Amino acid sequence: MAGGIKLFRILGIQISLDYTWFIVFVLFAWSLAYGYFPFHSPGLGAGMYLLMGTISSLLLFVCVLIHELSHSYTANRLGLSIQEITLFIFGGVANLTKEPDDAIVELKIALAGPLASGALAIGFWLIRALIDAELYPVPYAIAGFLVTINIVLLVFNMIPGFPLDGGRVLRAIWWYSTGDINRATRVASQIGKGFAIFLIVTGFLQILVGNFTGGLWSVLIGVFLQQAAEGSYRQLIIKRTLEGIRVRDVMTKNVVTIDGSLSLSRAVEDYFFNYHFVSFPVVDNGRVVGMLSLNNVRSIERDRWQSTLVRDVMEGLTTENVLSPEDTVIDALTRMSSMGVGRFPVVEGGRLVGILSRRDIMKVMEFRTELQGWA
Repeated sequence: MAGGIKLFRILGIQISLDYTWFIVFVLFAWSLAYGYFPFHSPGLGAGMYLLMGTISSLLLFVCVLIHELSHSYTANRLGLSIQEITLFIFGGVANLTKEPDDAIVELKIALAGPLASGALAIGFWLIRALIDAELYPVPYAIAGFLVTINIVLLVFNMIPGFPLDGGRVLRAIWWYSTGDINRATRVASQIGKGFAIFLIVTGFLQILVGNFTGGLWSVLIGVFLQQAAEGSYRQLIIKRTLEGIRVRDVMTKNVVTIDGSLSLSRAVEDYFFNYHFVSFPVVDNGRVVGMLSLNNVRSIERDRWQSTLVRDVMEGLTTENVLSPEDTVIDALTRMSSMGVGRFPVVEGGRLVGILSRRDIMKVMEFRTELQGWA
């Protein structure tokens, strides 16, 4: 998952917030203010309930952050590099540079989060026990909610479906027992999608019988979990199939280039119509100086194509849109996705040595996926 708002760094890890968090935050605060707290702590007033809902939602965010930091800190201590966490109200996505290569390491990382949630539940239970409910009903109610929600996070995350922590525990145990991480991941992912469908169906049934708020949350969490299960499985396949592959192993070495002094009309007729590529490296005096794409051409009115040179509309080269032969294919694919680009020139010592396209990467993935038994 790309994007989001960068907040701060903790333990050397960048904490970012996904944009969808704000939508879910509002929904969660509303459901607490108009459902949970009026039922559990009656007689406090609408304004106070709204304040309690907002504070509790923010504290839930803190609890989720601690849960995810426990995973990431453990992973970093065990030799994996996690540099960023993107948070949702439901959880977070850690940016792993590589997957664990040992089942025991996977198990330790998976258990770190639930253990943190369990510790938080105990901590808030002790705080609640020290508060006088009659004198301080608001902090007492909020502490009680935080006990409940951390237990819910613990139990929910331990459901044995990928990508929940319980799914990762199941995958680690299956992997350790059989040595087959492919099959272990596939089974855990299928269980995760099955549980998501169960939540969605249950949520619609609750809505039909009148429990709109509970049913809505069940549907939302089910949809979120289903997308996370499918996305995490696809992401894992991509990482495992492309792990260790360098750009030089995949790139096309016989590159068709365009001279920067050509007119756009010549470029369209002689290159885009002839070779059917969406972009071409641009060279000037034998050195690559940019990339010309269909979007660059479309930005110029057709009646100006004859008088406009390629070098005048091309995208100049930067460190972001140029690859080195030693870059990893995973990094190249990530950059292509985030920038919405289909091809990158590969440059070494200022000289064009190849070009890497998304199609090249997909072919390698398809080939290796079939050989390695992923499906």
